[in-house]
Amino acid sequence: MSVTAVLGAQWGDEGKGKIVDYLAASADMVIRFQGGDNAGHTVVNEFGEFKLHLVPSGIFNKSTTCLVGTGVVVNPISLLHEMNTLVEKNVSVDRLLISEKAHILMPYHIAVDKAEEANRNSKIGTTLRGIGPAYADKVARWGMQISEIYDKDNFVSKARERVERINLILKSVYNAEPVDFDAVMDEVWPACEVLRPHLTDSLSLIHAAMDRGEDILLEGQLGVMKDLDWGTYPFVTSSSPTSGGACVGAGIPPSRIEQVMGVVKAYSTSVGQGPMPTELFDEVGIMLCDNGAEFGATTGRRRRCGWFDGR
Repeated sequence: MSVTAVLGAQWGDEGKGKIVDYLAASADMVIRFQGGDNAGHTVVNEFGEFKLHLVPSGIFNKSTTCLVGTGVVVNPISLLHEMNTLVEKNVSVDRLLISEKAHILMPYHIAVDKAEEANRNSKIGTTLRGIGPAYADKVARWGMQISEIYDKDNFVSKARERVERINLILKSVYNAEPVDFDAVMDEVWPACEVLRPHLTDSLSLIHAAMDRGEDILLEGQLGVMKDLDWGTYPFVTSSSPTSGGACVGAGIPPSRIEQVMGVVKAYSTSVGQGPMPTELFDEVGIMLCDNGAEFGATTGRRRRCGWFDGR
C-alpha cells in the first residue's frame, strides 16, 4: 500500500492533472482534498480534452475510485455540469463519490465574493467563484455540510436562515442587491438530488482502503505559493494545497503518506494579483504565454509568465 500526495510546487497550473491522470492508471483511489471549482486541471486523452474543476483526475481510469474529499467546498451546480460533460463523452461517473462532510458552496457565496472584490481598494484577483466566502462560513460555523441534503426540509430551513443573514451583509455593508431565496433553491436543489447517491462516509472508505493495502493518490489544487498560511498573503487561496492540507482535507494521518510529489514546470506562471519576482513583461513573456497556451482553465484569464524561480 502507498499513499502519494501530488502537489503544485509553484503558483498552480504546473500540470498536476496530467501527472495524476498518468499515475491513476495504477491507483485504486484518487482524492481531491481541498479547494473548489476555482481552479482546473486539464487532461487530454482518448476521450477528448477535459478541464476538471471538482472531479478528481483519476475519473478516466475505470478501476479507480474518485473521491471529492472533506476539505473541498462543493458547488453542486458546477459539479453536476462537470459530471454531465464527462457522461456526454462516454466517461462513467459511477465511481465518483463525495464526502458527506464536505461543505456546500451556495450561490449566495458567489454573490458575497463579487461584492467583496468590487469593494476592495486593492484587488485580490479572485475567480469570483465564492470559494473564500464558503470557507469563511465553514470557519465561522455558518457553513453547511453537503450531508444536509439528506433531509430537504432541514436543508431548506438552514439555507433560508443563511440567505437572510447574507442579505443583511450584502445590503448594509456592500450596498449590493440581495439574493433571492427561491431562485437559489430552484437552482441548487435539483443538482443536490442528483448528487445525493454519490455521498459517502469518506473516513471509513479511505481507512478501509488503506487496511486493504490499496494505492491512494491525493490530488492537490493550485500550488503551495497560494497556501493560506505560507503563500504570498493576501494573494492566496482559502485552503491549504500542501502535504499538511492533504492530511486534513482527506482524513489521512501524516504517518501514512509515503511520498510527496511536487510538480513544477520549466518557467513560472500565476493567475491573479500578488508578488511574482521573475515575471516577464516583454516579448519573451508573451511568447511563453502564447506557446504554452497559458490561459486559466477556470476563468480563461491570461496567466502571468516569468523565469523559473527556485529560490
